[in-house]
Amino acid sequence: MAGSIVSIDWTLAVQAVNFLIFMVLINKFLFKPLLELMEERERELGTVYSEVEALKEKANSLLAQVEELLSRAKEEAKARIDQAVREAREEREKIISEAQKLAAQKVERAKEEIWKSFEEEKAKLEKEAEKIAEEIVKKILGKAA
Repeated sequence: MAGSIVSIDWTLAVQAVNFLIFMVLINKFLFKPLLELMEERERELGTVYSEVEALKEKANSLLAQVEELLSRAKEEAKARIDQAVREAREEREKIISEAQKLAAQKVERAKEEIWKSFEEEKAKLEKEAEKIAEEIVKKILGKAA
Protein backbone atom coordinates (compact mmCIF):
# COMPACT_ATOMS: atom_id res chain seq x y z
CA MET A 1 0.00 0.00 0.00
CA ALA A 2 2.78 2.27 -0.75
CA GLY A 3 1.01 4.23 -3.46
CA SER A 4 -2.21 5.04 -1.59
CA ILE A 5 -3.00 8.59 -0.46
CA VAL A 6 -4.29 7.46 2.90
CA SER A 7 -2.12 4.96 4.60
CA ILE A 8 -3.26 3.06 7.65
CA ASP A 9 -0.29 2.13 9.75
CA TRP A 10 1.15 2.73 13.20
CA THR A 11 0.91 6.58 12.70
CA LEU A 12 -2.85 6.28 12.78
CA ALA A 13 -2.63 4.83 16.27
CA VAL A 14 -0.23 7.62 17.31
CA GLN A 15 -2.57 10.23 15.87
CA ALA A 16 -5.52 8.62 17.69
CA VAL A 17 -3.58 8.70 20.98
CA ASN A 18 -2.53 12.29 20.28
CA PHE A 19 -6.18 13.15 19.58
CA LEU A 20 -7.32 11.53 22.84
CA ILE A 21 -4.59 13.32 24.81
CA PHE A 22 -5.58 16.57 23.08
CA MET A 23 -9.25 15.96 23.96
CA VAL A 24 -8.40 15.24 27.62
CA LEU A 25 -6.26 18.36 27.84
CA ILE A 26 -8.87 20.52 26.05
CA ASN A 27 -11.55 19.11 28.31
CA LYS A 28 -9.49 19.74 31.46
CA PHE A 29 -8.17 23.21 30.60
CA LEU A 30 -10.89 24.64 28.33
CA PHE A 31 -14.25 22.91 28.50
CA LYS A 32 -14.43 22.24 32.27
CA PRO A 33 -13.42 25.81 33.27
CA LEU A 34 -15.73 27.20 30.60
CA LEU A 35 -18.62 25.01 31.77
CA GLU A 36 -17.91 25.93 35.41
CA LEU A 37 -17.85 29.61 34.46
CA MET A 38 -21.13 29.24 32.58
CA GLU A 39 -22.72 27.38 35.52
CA GLU A 40 -21.46 30.07 37.93
CA ARG A 41 -22.99 32.75 35.70
CA GLU A 42 -26.27 30.87 35.60
CA ARG A 43 -26.26 30.62 39.40
CA GLU A 44 -25.48 34.34 39.66
CA LEU A 45 -28.21 35.13 37.15
CA GLY A 46 -30.62 32.94 39.11
CA THR A 47 -29.69 34.84 42.27
CA VAL A 48 -30.08 38.16 40.47
CA TYR A 49 -33.43 37.10 39.02
CA SER A 50 -34.67 36.00 42.44
CA GLU A 51 -33.46 39.30 43.93
CA VAL A 52 -35.22 41.16 41.12
CA GLU A 53 -38.43 39.24 41.82
CA ALA A 54 -38.10 39.95 45.55
CA LEU A 55 -37.53 43.64 44.80
CA LYS A 56 -40.53 43.64 42.45
CA GLU A 57 -42.68 42.14 45.17
CA LYS A 58 -41.35 44.65 47.68
CA ALA A 59 -41.98 47.51 45.23
CA ASN A 60 -45.52 46.25 44.63
CA SER A 61 -46.05 46.00 48.37
CA LEU A 62 -44.73 49.52 48.89
CA LEU A 63 -46.88 50.77 46.03
CA ALA A 64 -49.94 49.18 47.64
CA GLN A 65 -49.01 50.82 50.97
CA VAL A 66 -48.57 54.19 49.27
CA GLU A 67 -51.92 53.82 47.52
CA GLU A 68 -53.54 52.88 50.84
CA LEU A 69 -51.94 55.89 52.54
CA LEU A 70 -53.08 58.15 49.71
CA SER A 71 -56.58 56.74 49.94
CA ARG A 72 -56.65 57.29 53.72
CA ALA A 73 -55.21 60.78 53.31
CA LYS A 74 -57.89 61.62 50.72
CA GLU A 75 -60.61 60.29 53.01
CA GLU A 76 -59.20 62.22 55.96
CA ALA A 77 -58.90 65.40 53.90
CA LYS A 78 -62.48 64.98 52.69
CA ALA A 79 -63.66 64.41 56.26
CA ARG A 80 -61.79 67.52 57.43
CA ILE A 81 -63.19 69.58 54.58
CA ASP A 82 -66.70 68.32 55.32
CA GLN A 83 -66.22 69.13 59.01
CA ALA A 84 -64.94 72.62 58.15
CA VAL A 85 -67.92 73.18 55.84
CA ARG A 86 -70.32 72.04 58.59
CA GLU A 87 -68.64 74.30 61.12
CA ALA A 88 -68.72 77.21 58.67
CA ARG A 89 -72.44 76.63 58.02
CA GLU A 90 -73.13 76.43 61.75
CA GLU A 91 -71.14 79.63 62.31
CA ARG A 92 -72.98 81.32 59.44
CA GLU A 93 -76.35 80.28 60.90
CA LYS A 94 -75.26 81.49 64.33
CA ILE A 95 -74.12 84.85 62.93
CA ILE A 96 -77.34 85.23 60.92
CA SER A 97 -79.43 84.32 63.94
CA GLU A 98 -77.55 86.80 66.14
CA ALA A 99 -77.83 89.48 63.46
CA GLN A 100 -81.57 88.84 63.17
CA LYS A 101 -81.97 89.05 66.96
CA LEU A 102 -79.92 92.25 67.06
CA ALA A 103 -81.93 93.70 64.18
CA ALA A 104 -85.19 92.74 65.89
CA GLN A 105 -83.97 94.39 69.12
CA LYS A 106 -82.99 97.54 67.24
CA VAL A 107 -86.36 97.60 65.45
CA GLU A 108 -88.12 97.14 68.78
CA ARG A 109 -86.07 99.93 70.38
CA ALA A 110 -86.74 102.16 67.38
CA LYS A 111 -90.48 101.39 67.68
CA GLU A 112 -90.36 102.21 71.38
CA GLU A 113 -88.49 105.44 70.72
CA ILE A 114 -90.92 106.38 67.95
CA TRP A 115 -93.87 105.54 70.18
CA LYS A 116 -92.34 107.53 73.05
CA SER A 117 -91.71 110.48 70.73
CA PHE A 118 -95.23 110.13 69.40
CA GLU A 119 -96.66 110.14 72.92
CA GLU A 120 -94.53 113.16 73.89
CA GLU A 121 -95.57 115.04 70.76
CA LYS A 122 -99.18 114.02 71.33
CA ALA A 123 -99.02 115.34 74.89
CA LYS A 124 -97.44 118.61 73.62
CA LEU A 125 -100.13 118.92 70.97
CA GLU A 126 -102.85 118.24 73.51
CA LYS A 127 -101.44 120.95 75.80
CA GLU A 128 -101.20 123.35 72.89
CA ALA A 129 -104.69 122.42 71.78
CA GLU A 130 -105.92 123.13 75.30
CA LYS A 131 -104.10 126.49 75.31
CA ILE A 132 -105.53 127.38 71.93
CA ALA A 133 -108.97 126.24 73.05
CA GLU A 134 -108.68 128.34 76.22
CA GLU A 135 -107.57 131.33 74.20
CA ILE A 136 -110.46 130.82 71.82
CA VAL A 137 -112.85 130.49 74.72
CA LYS A 138 -111.38 133.60 76.33
CA LYS A 139 -111.70 135.53 73.09
CA ILE A 140 -115.25 134.33 72.56
CA LEU A 141 -116.19 135.06 76.14
CA GLY A 142 -114.29 138.32 76.05
CA LYS A 143 -116.22 139.45 72.99
CA ALA A 144 -119.49 138.27 74.37
CA ALA A 145 -119.06 140.07 77.60
